[in-house]
Amino acid sequence: MAREVKELMVKELEAVFQGIDETGCVLVNYDGMTGDAARQVRQEVRRRGGSMVIVRNSLFGIAMDRLGAGGLKSLIGGPMAVVHGEGPIEAAKAVDAATGMCAAIRVRGGYADGRVLGPEGVKKLAAIPSREVLLATIAGALMAPLRRLAYGLLDRPRALACGLDQLRARTAEQPPA
Repeated sequence: MAREVKELMVKELEAVFQGIDETGCVLVNYDGMTGDAARQVRQEVRRRGGSMVIVRNSLFGIAMDRLGAGGLKSLIGGPMAVVHGEGPIEAAKAVDAATGMCAAIRVRGGYADGRVLGPEGVKKLAAIPSREVLLATIAGALMAPLRRLAYGLLDRPRALACGLDQLRARTAEQPPA
């Protein structure tokens, strides 16, 4: 391949992965994947807001060096694809869903917040709940004391009413003296 073509490919990779410190990525092996499985995996990753790029290892390494993510070079080798999305969590969740669809995909590692992650780190990222779930959990935790206070305040008049009703029933049962 001509040097000019390689340089153009590196520049394209730099453009695609610009801001990798914020968006992160996940590197996967795709060795042994059929064309149909690859199409399904790409569709699943795209459905989850990411994209899967099959890269040439040496050119990807050069691009990552230029972007300041040279630590990813330790994960490069063999047939490899890179999944990236709006953030590292979304990429990890997309890969997690894709590995469920196709057994040929194996996670090599990832990159998030300027750090290289191993396969276990990517699994932990995929296990993080979505933003909506976290906000709902926080809202529930904030509302719990208020809810207990409201039930407590409503319980006292209810208890008083029940006690008065029992007293009235008891006095109604007793014959007048």
